[in-house]
Amino acid sequence: MTHTVSLLVENHEGVLSRIARLFDGRGYRLESLTTSPVPDDDVNRITLTVSGAHTALEKVEKQLEKFIDVIHLEVKLGDS
Repeated sequence: MTHTVSLLVENHEGVLSRIARLFDGRGYRLESLTTSPVPDDDVNRITLTVSGAHTALEKVEKQLEKFIDVIHLEVKLGDS
């Protein structure tokens, strides 16, 4: 199953690598990873397309919500 995860994160060194490692550690395969600036220079948007089970994604989502650098999180679940 393919899912899309959209994040607004604080623009700090190492944020992207910590997020990518979180998905890798949970056995998700990153299909695509895109970063883009937003009008506020202190914030970046990260969009990930990942393959994996929905149950593991719930755990990743909860961990991402705890990251201090994550401002907003949105997950769109793929079809079975």
